[in-house]
Amino acid sequence: MPIIFRDVSFSYNVKSPLEHLALSHLNFEIPTGSFLAIVGRTGCGKSTMVQQINALLHPTQGEVDVDGFINSSDRKKRTKNVKDLRRRVGLVFQFPEYQLFEETVLKDVAFGPKNFGMKKEEAEQAAKEALAKVGLDESFYERSPFELSGGEKRRVAIAGVLAYHPDYLIVDEPTAGLDPKGAFEMMDLFASIHQAGTTLILVTHDMNLVLRYCDRVLVFDHGELVANDTPQSFFQSDMDRYSLETPALYRFLQEMKAKGLDIDSSSIEDLDTLADAIVKARASK
Repeated sequence: MPIIFRDVSFSYNVKSPLEHLALSHLNFEIPTGSFLAIVGRTGCGKSTMVQQINALLHPTQGEVDVDGFINSSDRKKRTKNVKDLRRRVGLVFQFPEYQLFEETVLKDVAFGPKNFGMKKEEAEQAAKEALAKVGLDESFYERSPFELSGGEKRRVAIAGVLAYHPDYLIVDEPTAGLDPKGAFEMMDLFASIHQAGTTLILVTHDMNLVLRYCDRVLVFDHGELVANDTPQSFFQSDMDRYSLETPALYRFLQEMKAKGLDIDSSSIEDLDTLADAIVKARASK
């Protein structure tokens, strides 16, 4: 089932002089199995929106429906078993390595499964499988998470979420602070998780990642949903109006079109598809 937002609004500091409307009348669906990007300028409501999905925040108007779990502004309509909802919806915060706290890597990753009801042996097995998914072998099990490199800490934190097998995974700026190679390795990891059947929701400022990995993009501006489109279609619009940078491939594409080469941009996702489109455009001249 999709995640459904029904007329969702959210305000911080309600009924105080500091009241601030962060989300305004959101109505959209996130299809099951999608790899969705959430983009927009800083402060536009992206992080506030995703926290409605697993009920870290409750709407001040409307409701969010996640497989029948209801997060509503009406207390009487809210699903009481929030713990089961949060098992289904994993949330990896920006700089998740700051969430590490146990004395060993294995204990840290096993904490989530145990918290959601697994026995110790089951939780440890789930933790080992999750660590393997993020590329960390048994040599990491007894190491302190605080002695790892920054990239290794991030992988441990992500494994801690994967270990309880969420159906939906939300990742908030997962490549922040990583070099380009580390960023693409991290995104390739999430791509493999998505291919295994998990719905991925990516909050990011990096439009190159959106183009390369995502099949849909939601654009927020001042708390409103202003676009819901494919990346290929969205990147042909005026990106400056949203304070977003056009991906490098599309900037190159625009330059080629300006010089008279009529390139079909509807299927361009990477260098290979761009090269194919250029060859076809040249052959048709």
